[in-house]
Amino acid sequence: MKNSILLTIIGMTILSCSQNDDDSNTSLIGQWNWKGSSGGIAGTTETPQTRGENRKLEISTNSIKSYQNGTLNFQTKYSIEVHKSLIFNEPREMIIQENGFRQILNISGNTLILIGDCTDCFTSKYTKE
Repeated sequence: MKNSILLTIIGMTILSCSQNDDDSNTSLIGQWNWKGSSGGIAGTTETPQTRGENRKLEISTNSIKSYQNGTLNFQTKYSIEVHKSLIFNEPREMIIQENGFRQILNISGNTLILIGDCTDCFTSKYTKE
């Protein structure tokens, strides 16, 4: 009896994790406008107004394109995975770029927050078009 309860709990956990990954990936796809970033060793805050530039992310099912003032300046493949966060010391859902850079992924409605998972990294906020 205990084994069947344990197996049921494990099965439900696996199902809920894979369902959340699909939901995050689906809601992540689209065009995202940059609203601001903060962090770094100096603890700076940047916005489109203070930087005098517009940034946009275009996210598909397997790639991210970054635009600055309408010009493509970065493109990478990515995956969404759960890893132990270096800054929060617990498992978090992350975007893993093909170069290994990790960003903690947080989507709420039309707001995307990406937190670089490293010391002195930036946290950036975007809104969906």
